[in-house]
Amino acid sequence: MSLTHPLTLPPEARTVDHVSMFVDGEFVPAAAGATFPTVDPNTGETIAQVPRADGTDVDRAVAAAKRAAIDWQFTDTIARAALLRALAGLVTANADELARLEALDSGHYLSKAQDLVGAIPLWLDYWAGLADKVGGRTIQVPGNKLSFTLLEPLGVTAHIVPWNYPLLVMVRSIAPALALGNTVVVKPAEDTSLSTLKFAELVKEAGFPAGVFNVVTGFGSEAGASLAAHPDVAGITFTGSTETGRTVAKLAADHIAQVNLELGGKSPTIVFPDADLDDAVEAAIQGFCSHAGQVCVAGTRLFVHTDIREEFLTKLTDRLRSTRVGDGFAEGTEMGPLVSQKQYDRVREYIEIGKTEGTLYHGGGRPEGAPEGGYFVEPTVFVDVPLDARIAREEIFGPVASVHSWSTDDELVEAVNDSIYGLFALLLGSDIKRLLSTARRLQVGGVMINDWFGELPMTPHGGHKQSGTGREEGLEAVHGYTQVKHVSVNLDPSLRAGTNWVDAPL
Repeated sequence: MSLTHPLTLPPEARTVDHVSMFVDGEFVPAAAGATFPTVDPNTGETIAQVPRADGTDVDRAVAAAKRAAIDWQFTDTIARAALLRALAGLVTANADELARLEALDSGHYLSKAQDLVGAIPLWLDYWAGLADKVGGRTIQVPGNKLSFTLLEPLGVTAHIVPWNYPLLVMVRSIAPALALGNTVVVKPAEDTSLSTLKFAELVKEAGFPAGVFNVVTGFGSEAGASLAAHPDVAGITFTGSTETGRTVAKLAADHIAQVNLELGGKSPTIVFPDADLDDAVEAAIQGFCSHAGQVCVAGTRLFVHTDIREEFLTKLTDRLRSTRVGDGFAEGTEMGPLVSQKQYDRVREYIEIGKTEGTLYHGGGRPEGAPEGGYFVEPTVFVDVPLDARIAREEIFGPVASVHSWSTDDELVEAVNDSIYGLFALLLGSDIKRLLSTARRLQVGGVMINDWFGELPMTPHGGHKQSGTGREEGLEAVHGYTQVKHVSVNLDPSLRAGTNWVDAPL
């Protein structure tokens, strides 16, 4: 394995000054004046001091969103769409700075961060186009009546965002929320707040009214919990671990808020005996090494047919040896660091567990020449792993894969479905009938066949079982940010025509 030249970005370009939250149209410090450091995962050095919000700051942000909610709900849909399109244009104009912050704060290598930022206008434009096209329906009912439904916004929505794809995951939920007439309060992950705060500058520049979009920064146990528990928050979108998702759902239940949850995963990559093995190797590596495995849909369970197991493993390890791991700002980097010391320690612990449960086939250490202080881990592969092993069942959130062999389709489906998770699956092979049949039998929210793991604004994304509830993206996401109101109009000349209150339906 080779390591790219480390730390090509000079130290002065690895810091950010004057970081503030965004509440009611203004950039403000935390009410208590508290801050916390966010660090560069390539070096472990501090990038910036970020405001540490508490319940007082959350109250302030939610109050601003609540004040703005009625006017924003009744803002013409064409005007809402125009603001989203203006915001999309500003994202494009500021793409270089957004990508730099995303790479610096989260550990994405720069070209990947540029691709991610470049895709964000797709989500904003998609929902701008739907803003004036989503509506209710008319219903045929007995009698001389007009019956119809209205789709109305929930009101104030909270968006608790993870650290792995901070900007894209935030936009995929705030875009439909804003388009459909909700106001929003965003709580980015404490490890990765910087790109979201830059985005807030663009929201203001685009001309969104004060209070429509707000950002509070801080820790999940403080700002995040206060936001999820706030009685004036009508809808909560959370992406993160299943454990934290349960806490969010319990806090939301106390005030009966609507909840969308995209939670943990242990996705399978399934290689059939007739697969193109070179394609399968590239897809498998993307599945568990993309963003150093810090992806909800990461394909960390490799199910390889017995007939091709040895050839596949040989090709896999040959390709992994040439994978360039290193500083995200060095040209040619293919995998950057883990996001934090906490995540680094977690992944290292799982690698040690894996050594007791299976056979270490590749990796397992720290890349040679990795910068001191950076959170780098080699892509790691285990074989001979029992299906009930911890590394085969628990979400590691790092570049660690377990390989499992299979012979029959029934055996495969049973093994894949024997999981508390059900987020995504990747199938690789040539027999499309066999692939589609398998896809129908898997207990997952999404299946990719001979393609890369990925998502688009027009396709629904979400999980089954403990991988979550609700759907982000696509027309299905409308349900997560609206509520239905039924209206019935009696068209008879008199309410009392033919009956009186004693004979009325109730």
